[in-house]
Amino acid sequence: MTATLLHLALSLSLSSCGAPPGPAPVLEVDSRLAAQSSLFERGVRAAGEGVWVASGFGLANSILLEAPGGVVIVDTMSGRRQAEAVLAAFRETTGLPSPEKPVRAIILTHHHSDHVFGGGVFVESALESAVESAVENAGGTSPVAAPPVYAHATTSQEIDRVVNALSDALYLRSMRMFGQFLPAASVANAGIGPTLDYEPSDLTLARPTHVVEERLDISVAGLDLTLVHAPGESSDQLFVWLPKSKTLLAGDNIYRAFPNLYTIRGTAYRDVRQWVASLDTMRDLGAEVLVPSHTSPVAGKEAIAELLTAYRDAIQYIHDQTVRGINRGATAEELVAEIQLPPHLADHPWLAETYGTVAWSVRAIFDGYLGWFDGRGAHLDPLSAEDRSLRLSAALEDGRPLAEQAKSALASGDVRWAAELADHWLRLKPKSKAARETLAAALEEQGKVHPSANGRHYLLSQAAEIRGELKIPPTPRTEVSDEFVDSLAIGPFMEALPVRLKAEKALDRDTVVHFHFPDVEEHYTIHLRHGVAEVRHRAPAKADLSITVDAKIWKRIAFGKRSPIAAVASGELKTGGGLFAVVGFLNLFER
Repeated sequence: MTATLLHLALSLSLSSCGAPPGPAPVLEVDSRLAAQSSLFERGVRAAGEGVWVASGFGLANSILLEAPGGVVIVDTMSGRRQAEAVLAAFRETTGLPSPEKPVRAIILTHHHSDHVFGGGVFVESALESAVESAVENAGGTSPVAAPPVYAHATTSQEIDRVVNALSDALYLRSMRMFGQFLPAASVANAGIGPTLDYEPSDLTLARPTHVVEERLDISVAGLDLTLVHAPGESSDQLFVWLPKSKTLLAGDNIYRAFPNLYTIRGTAYRDVRQWVASLDTMRDLGAEVLVPSHTSPVAGKEAIAELLTAYRDAIQYIHDQTVRGINRGATAEELVAEIQLPPHLADHPWLAETYGTVAWSVRAIFDGYLGWFDGRGAHLDPLSAEDRSLRLSAALEDGRPLAEQAKSALASGDVRWAAELADHWLRLKPKSKAARETLAAALEEQGKVHPSANGRHYLLSQAAEIRGELKIPPTPRTEVSDEFVDSLAIGPFMEALPVRLKAEKALDRDTVVHFHFPDVEEHYTIHLRHGVAEVRHRAPAKADLSITVDAKIWKRIAFGKRSPIAAVASGELKTGGGLFAVVGFLNLFER
């Protein structure tokens, strides 16, 4: 698309935004983001028999499911104007909903505003149809009931949390994130939709009346549906499964962009391990039609299987390699510089970083596991933002080398500033003894007078480590008693394997390993797939390598208390594939 055509398309898509004049137009757009606009053509399209998707009317899709006795609406847009436009488009394209086939139920996949705040329009449509029907059939009116609204058990309280406790912060950050008040020419698209187009005065919520805990099988107007709790982009996420047509409505757990494992508008930690598990639950269904609540539907069992697998692998890869880095002591910033998707995932058309990014995800996972402190003593008690800015300004005006300013700050007793400067110095000159001593001395001086015992000990310990006076040994797993190891369940051992995978050594591997633990009669499958280790609690249909060993022995091997070679020699571990294959497999994981 030429710059002129792109400008015109963006102007048209945002003409109703009502944004006040803003900064000068910015026409330059990354080619990947510009290409994303082709996904958001406004209209209603068939995604399968009786499944209609309205896209391009707002940030999210709204989906109409035709049943023998009515329709079901899945997701309701972000406000009245959008919902009314979608309702009119559904009727123009399909003739539905109608008095003969009214809205019989509404399903909200989760609480995000672009999915829930147009619900009142569809409830009003159902009530109007009910009144018309009553008049025609009985010659008068009678009380009519609104259609049920299905959602997860926590969706209603999540809506309340967003519109009450966090409304001011989330509104401000969301308006920035979606470019709501930018001039039209500056907005390429919203990554997963054309635009948010959010108006607080336009909200019309149909609050959930029927809740789903983990799974709910329902029949609505003759259409069988299964609603499944599938936490991912939000903790209250549902997916909808139509078993007869093998159609999967995935909510926001997959869309054609790298996912928002973290969103810069602000969110509580999104448990990405649960997100992967939810995608695995979807994979197991063998769907033949996939309908996300953003971007385009997909048809074909093999295409959907490949897509769901690539998506879950990308999420797991970022998670596992971040946790692996955490365990070796890396900071979030160091991991951001290091971790990127392997080429086969980075180049996947559904994983372009046009919405979420790998860097934001790494930081969020780090923070989700360890919180704000990155483990470096120089960052434990940082200067105030104003104080730091003043010192930076003074340091730049001073013009002396970093090393001199760090030593000068230490000599003057300005130990927090000295620690920060020495920390930068040591990053740039990791072999510098002077940098190490300056940082150690600054941390030691902070530790001596720190009021918190925790802070004192941390700073003094790290100062001694930097000087080489203290070495904290790795986790003493081999010193744990056999009795304690034997008391542990086998599941956590298997589930911990992925975060120890040396991904860089396994990018060319595609191997299925079957573990059978006869003493507890449990089976596990590890699919080592191009840098990701997928663990499933079941036997595989076919394996490249099999390992049969009692859970007791395997746990001792995992703790380094037993040699796998000795276990094979004694007959305690039996393998289909050979000893060298077992050792080679184990060597792909850090101990």
